[in-house]
Amino acid sequence: MDSLRDDLLAFLTDQGVDLADTDDAEPLIESGRLDSLALFNLVLWIEERTGVPIDPTAFDVAQRWATVRDIVAFIVERS
Repeated sequence: MDSLRDDLLAFLTDQGVDLADTDDAEPLIESGRLDSLALFNLVLWIEERTGVPIDPTAFDVAQRWATVRDIVAFIVERS
C-alpha cells in the first residue's frame, strides 16, 4: 500500500497539487489543493490503475476522496 500511496503522491505532484506541509489526512478538495483539472485527471489515473470505469457523479467525490488516505482506500477497494 505504501507503493500505491507514493504513486498517488507523485501523480498529484505532477498535476501541480501543492502537498507541502500536508499529511495523508489533509483535506485536498476542501482546502483548495486539488482543483477541477487535477480531479478530472485523478479520475482517469484511478481508472487506468484499477481497470474499472468510474462515474464521479455516482458518489460524493469531495467526501469519498477528501484525503490521500481516502483516495488510497478507494483504489484498494476497486482493485
